[in-house]
Amino acid sequence: MVNDQIKNGNYRMYYEFRPQDSRPQQLEKCVIPWFAERLTGHTTVRMLDIGCNSGKLTNAVLTIVRKALPGKCCTMLGVDIDEQLITVAREQHQSVGLHFESTDIYEAANGTRQLDPIGAALEQAGSQRFEVIFCFSILMYVHLNHGDDGLRSVLNYLCGRAEFLVLELQSWKKYRDHVRRMHREGGGDYPSYGELTWKGNDGQLEKFISDYVTQQGFSIVDSSAEKNEFNRNIICFVRNS
Repeated sequence: MVNDQIKNGNYRMYYEFRPQDSRPQQLEKCVIPWFAERLTGHTTVRMLDIGCNSGKLTNAVLTIVRKALPGKCCTMLGVDIDEQLITVAREQHQSVGLHFESTDIYEAANGTRQLDPIGAALEQAGSQRFEVIFCFSILMYVHLNHGDDGLRSVLNYLCGRAEFLVLELQSWKKYRDHVRRMHREGGGDYPSYGELTWKGNDGQLEKFISDYVTQQGFSIVDSSAEKNEFNRNIICFVRNS
């Protein structure tokens, strides 16, 4: 079970190892004010958090957005591959408009999952897209498990369902460190790792991903000026009109 958590990033003790999470402050200072200003004409702001874990950051983000958009109906769906974490999220974070569901984003993106709570949420709302999709430090696991094509399929899925897309990307150094840890702790290897062409230090990997998102009809509109305690920026993209 521990090896599965390393493989997919669904760490059951994540927030105990990261008690000082600076991302809510990063978002509140720059990213959320930017898109909140542009969503003032919306009566409802629907949001999606991919890889929500136990929901702590998901709940914090919803609180910040509601503060930035008083009087608006702001909802948040958090999804995670781990059903146990979803159970914890439901128990620990209860708020009107806050929902948690278990899904594998790769399976959702490739139509191999019978029940897709993301699609169901959009269908129920009568909408094609969420106003905002958040994806914090989860794409590395998609990339390692499913290769360049798998990552592109997930990015296509997210880009097709977002007006604003907020990404926190891991560096290539983090990839290499994680692969070594996976092997060291008996989890085996990632078969796709040696075939990755989207890679490189000094921001090259991040640029591959950012450039691909912009090619899907998005523009980078904001990036956190300060990196967080894991040396990562948070990047906000907006769909071109």
